[in-house]
Amino acid sequence: KYSYKSIKIQMNIIQRISILSERLIKNFFYIMFGLVIINILLRYIFNINFIFLQELVMYLHAFIFLFGVSICLRDDSHVRIDVVTNKLRKKNKIIIDLIGYIILVIPFCFFVIYESTTMISQSWSMLEGSSEPGGLPIVYILKSSIYIFSLLLLIQTIGKISRDI
Repeated sequence: KYSYKSIKIQMNIIQRISILSERLIKNFFYIMFGLVIINILLRYIFNINFIFLQELVMYLHAFIFLFGVSICLRDDSHVRIDVVTNKLRKKNKIIIDLIGYIILVIPFCFFVIYESTTMISQSWSMLEGSSEPGGLPIVYILKSSIYIFSLLLLIQTIGKISRDI
């Protein structure tokens, strides 16, 4: 059985991971925004195009989306069927959320990790790079973000379950 102290430590760790990922997402967004402006200036004023800048913007966009899903879950800003749940009592909403976390979200996270393992390990084994000339040589890092996405979502789900119980 969990003690109050162990639950508090677990929640503290989840909260720290959540804050760190939120800060990372915000910084990725600012960097991506700056790179888009630089890319536009280079392309339309100086007629210069760097493939690696375009790919870096695309990578940052993917990271923002993938890592942001867990923040949406934490803040309850994810898509849900509010038409049905708005008419329910708070206790029933919590029960429906718990069922959804246990039956849908947690198995989804494990499924994504399981299904992406071969692709990610193959990408790392050959240190996969961009197929575009002048592209980024770090496709394996982009593919690894799938694991991070799943782990962050799993951690956030465990945190939500711990708070709701």
